[in-house]
Amino acid sequence: MAKYKFSQTSLERLEGVHPLLIDISLKILQYWDCKIIYGLRSHAEQARLYSEGLSKTMNSLHLKQEDGYGHALDIAPYPIDWNDTNRFYYFAGIVKPIADDILKPHGWYLRWGGNWDGDLELNDQTFMDLVHFEIRRGG
Repeated sequence: MAKYKFSQTSLERLEGVHPLLIDISLKILQYWDCKIIYGLRSHAEQARLYSEGLSKTMNSLHLKQEDGYGHALDIAPYPIDWNDTNRFYYFAGIVKPIADDILKPHGWYLRWGGNWDGDLELNDQTFMDLVHFEIRRGG
């Protein structure tokens, strides 16, 4: 049973998101209170974020993919303190093993916006998106 629960707003933001990401999100609530910032995005919303420099692509996994789901979530530890980046790193350390347990049996893996290239070197990122988590096929 989860220690925390999502607000109605966070639950609404999970609509259209891949079920595996929803499973990960719900499991996180057993350990840490968190808030869904973005789930599935429209093309118009993605274009706006791209034009504002808040996204670096128009091919975002927040957009509906071939299977009909968004494959990305922006999720933050709650309460959110955007200046406390250490808290986001710690949060990602909670999310990663939860995601691995859920995703690996299905042939998916988690990619995090604080370590895009997956090399565990956190200082070589050109775009930090510490709240961004996406699922991808493969290992």
